[in-house]
Amino acid sequence: MIEGKCLRCGASYFGWALQSPRNQSCPHCGAALKIYKNGKPVFEGYSPFTAEKYSLELPNDVNRQKPNAINGVRNKERRS
Repeated sequence: MIEGKCLRCGASYFGWALQSPRNQSCPHCGAALKIYKNGKPVFEGYSPFTAEKYSLELPNDVNRQKPNAINGVRNKERRS
């Protein structure tokens, strides 16, 4: 049987739903659950509060000009 234990508050959860990442965090405190199968630790669950932070670097030559409100064209030329 699959079991999930919260290392922060001590709550325990059982069942197949713990296989899904959306059910691998503690609903009481938000920490990731430690997942066990047949009494042996398998992996640590997912928690949005402990997820890694990502940052993307944009290239400097990106066209940042806003679309024209009249015609939606990005360049300065207008349609005739």
